Amino acid sequence: MIRSPAARSPAPDWAMVDRDLPPAIAAQPGLWQPLPGWARRHGDDAGPSSEAAFAAGAALLALDQIVRAEPPWLGALRQRQALAAAAVSSRLMRLPADEAALRDAHHLTRAGDDPGPSGRLHRAWRGLAARPARAEAAAGLAQALGLGASAGAELGPGLASGGPVARAAASAARAAAAVGPAQALEGEIFGLMLADLVLSETLGWPVPVPLLATTILGPALTGRPQRPRPRPGDPGWAAACQAAYADAAGLAHQRALALARRAARLCALAGTLRSKGGAAGLRALLADDAIAARALAELGGLGSERAARRFLERLVALGAARELTGRPLFRLYGL
Repeated sequence: MIRSPAARSPAPDWAMVDRDLPPAIAAQPGLWQPLPGWARRHGDDAGPSSEAAFAAGAALLALDQIVRAEPPWLGALRQRQALAAAAVSSRLMRLPADEAALRDAHHLTRAGDDPGPSGRLHRAWRGLAARPARAEAAAGLAQALGLGASAGAELGPGLASGGPVARAAASAARAAAAVGPAQALEGEIFGLMLADLVLSETLGWPVPVPLLATTILGPALTGRPQRPRPRPGDPGWAAACQAAYADAAGLAHQRALALARRAARLCALAGTLRSKGGAAGLRALLADDAIAARALAELGGLGSERAARRFLERLVALGAARELTGRPLFRLYGL
C-alpha cells in the first residue's frame, strides 16, 4: 500500500507550537491539489475571453478554499504575495529594487527608521496584506502611498457592480482616475491595491491577498511587440484583469501548496526542538515572509539575538526553514 507523504511524517508535537494550530496541518498538503491543466489560462491573449473568465473563476475558487481554511501559514502566503506585488510596483515606479532588496529594506531597518522609497512601497503592500478587507481601509492605503487620505474617500466596493473581478477592475479604474496626473504612477499602484481590497471583501476574505499587481506586467499580458501594458481605465482593462487574476490566483495557489508542505515539515519537527521560546519562533516563521534573528529575539522567549540565530540555523539544518539571502551576515529566514 502506498502511503501519502502526510502519513510518512512524524506526528507534530502541537503543545510545542501552539494549542490554536490545528493538527490537520499535517494532512493539508494532501487535501489541496494543484490546479489541473484544463483550469489554467492558455496563450497570451488578454482580450475578452470566456477561457480567461473560466480560468480566473477556477483559480480563485481553489485559492478561496485555502483562505477560508485559515491555515497557520496564511500570514506567510499573504506577505510573500505582498513582496511580489511590491517588486512589480517598484518596476512601475522605476525604482531599482528586486525582491531581495525589498526584503532587506523592511526587515533590516529598525522600526521608525525610513526604509527608503522602495521600502515604503513594500510596507504599503504589507499593510494591505495585514489589515481587514474593508472599504474604509482605502484611505490608509492612499496615505501609505503619499497620496493623502482624501484620495481613498468614497471609493468603496459598493460603488462597483458585477462579479468579484469586474468589481475589482472597476474600483481600480476609479481609484487611479481619482489621483491627479502628477502622481499617476502612485495612483495606478493605488488602483491595483484597491482592486485586491475589493476582490477580497467581495469574496468574504477577512484580509486581502495581494494578487493583481503580481502578474499585471507579466509576459502573457505585455509580451507582444507594441502591446502597451494594461492600465486602469483603458478600454481593455476589465479583460486584462480577468487574465491577470487567472494567472495571479493560480500562481498564489501554487505558492500556497509549497508553503503547506514546508509548514508541515516545520511543525512535524516541533517535538525535536527543546529551545525555550521555540513556539514563538515557529509562529513567527508561519506568520511572515521572512524574519531576522534580531526581530525574533525581540519577540521574547528565545533570549538573545545569538540564541535566536542558533535556533533559526538549526531549523535550516533540519530542512524545516530556509535562509533567504545567501549572506554570512544580516541573514533572513523563512519557510
